[in-house]
Amino acid sequence: MELCARCGEQVADGAAQCPTCAFVLPPQTGSIQPAETWTALAASGPLVLGQSEEQFAVYDQQRTYGRWPKTDQGYRFASEAYAAHSQSLLHGLAYTSAGYQDPDRLGLPTTPVLKSQTYAAPLSFIGSFRRIAAWASKFAKRSPARAALGWTLGVIAILLTWVFVACWYFVVFGLFGIFVIPYRLVRRSSRKTQHIQETALATQQAMLQQQQVLLQQLAQQQQMMTAHSAPPAPSPPPGAALPPATEPPPPA
Repeated sequence: MELCARCGEQVADGAAQCPTCAFVLPPQTGSIQPAETWTALAASGPLVLGQSEEQFAVYDQQRTYGRWPKTDQGYRFASEAYAAHSQSLLHGLAYTSAGYQDPDRLGLPTTPVLKSQTYAAPLSFIGSFRRIAAWASKFAKRSPARAALGWTLGVIAILLTWVFVACWYFVVFGLFGIFVIPYRLVRRSSRKTQHIQETALATQQAMLQQQQVLLQQLAQQQQMMTAHSAPPAPSPPPGAALPPATEPPPPA
């Protein structure tokens, strides 16, 4: 794999041009390149802006978010991408997908589309309380008259649910003992991972939809500009004879 000198995207070995920007690549030689040595230029938690002898990169312990050639323009792209990813992962993805432009200015979402949710088990004191409280709060926001009814039903539901959860704990821990604790921790981690993946997917879909809307608006603006800039058809001068209308050829 090598990097495109224009856009910095990775290109497969032996490719004649970059699949992203169609830049014609120079012919490759058969020499074996040594392993790159990276130097950290900046770091924000696990996120690192690094450089090697030939390129810049933004990466963490799990993935690489972009590589750019070691030029002034490559450093600008790398530093801006690093700053965007430092704000949040979604902000960095929106910045990169928007062609290194500010996603907030373009109207792209940089916050999770899906709301946060609790990762505690439904059959637990914390999990049941958070879910019932969220339902009561949503029910109360519909109208002030429903606020008292919603929170009254919520408090009753919490008390009844906690009684059921206490009985559930007594039965489960009596049957399986302390083996229930690691199982619940694994289940909680699984729910958290699934929610993070769903949030990232929903946000990326919203970004793509917003980009399609922007592209359609730009295409409509270009069509309107082209229609206004087209010169009108010349009209014949007054008194000029019009050319005779062509007649169809006689049948054979």
